[in-house]
Amino acid sequence: MALEQNLIMGLLIGAAAYILLYLGKGFEKYAVEGFKNQKIEKTDSKGRNSGIWIIGFIFTLVFFFIQWIALIFAPVNLIAPLEGIGLVILVIFSYHVLNEELSKLDILGIINIILGTILVALFNPNQNLIQSTDFKLETFIVIASLFVGIELFLLLISKRNNYKYAGLIAGFTAGTFIALSTVTKRITAIPNASIFLIFTILSFVFGLMAKAFSQLAYAKGKANIVIPCFTSTSIIMAILVGIIVLNEKVEIIQIIGITFIIGGILLLTAFKKEGL
Repeated sequence: MALEQNLIMGLLIGAAAYILLYLGKGFEKYAVEGFKNQKIEKTDSKGRNSGIWIIGFIFTLVFFFIQWIALIFAPVNLIAPLEGIGLVILVIFSYHVLNEELSKLDILGIINIILGTILVALFNPNQNLIQSTDFKLETFIVIASLFVGIELFLLLISKRNNYKYAGLIAGFTAGTFIALSTVTKRITAIPNASIFLIFTILSFVFGLMAKAFSQLAYAKGKANIVIPCFTSTSIIMAILVGIIVLNEKVEIIQIIGITFIIGGILLLTAFKKEGL
């Protein structure tokens, strides 16, 4: 199915957003690890590390707004899977800049993500426009409350059991909040001032909660468990909520593509000793 010009615009902007996000993560990682094996005086190293970390932080911050622009042009199920492309960029960055290993599993994961992204993009059945009649507010409230409530309850149980599986649960929770932030950005494209204002605020709140829970996940769990948890959850959850709440359509071949992307993410992250 041929893509409309606006959908292509959204696709390109969305890809740029996720590339910026994961380049930002790469720079932040470089600031921590990149100078370990370089002969730089401590004072110079500290200053350069701080500067590079700030660049990375700015990239991750700018992502929030660029992704928002993409979601004005294109539906959630076209934009959310592009996160896999960002992860590919991080792997390539880590290989060339941080001299990390690029294994056969990594290469297979990259191929899966690229192939999956192509399938999701080429066979998108949705239009770029979204109307208030597409939006089911009550359903959104129920789904968001249900998933977040269950995850917070599980975290409470984990806390009472010495934070057992806390990293895993917090990873899923962070992914849920990322997905909700993505969906609320799309909702702001509805031509209604009240909806725009309310869901703009919610998008910021969900984004901050995602950041907080991702930090908790990293503190309580291993990166090679946390990353595939929140990345996969953010993609799958965003697409499901888009279908149920925003009346978005998805083709069988797109589901196959999403499966390729999730599989690629697992190959890139789950089998690494320290994760990305």
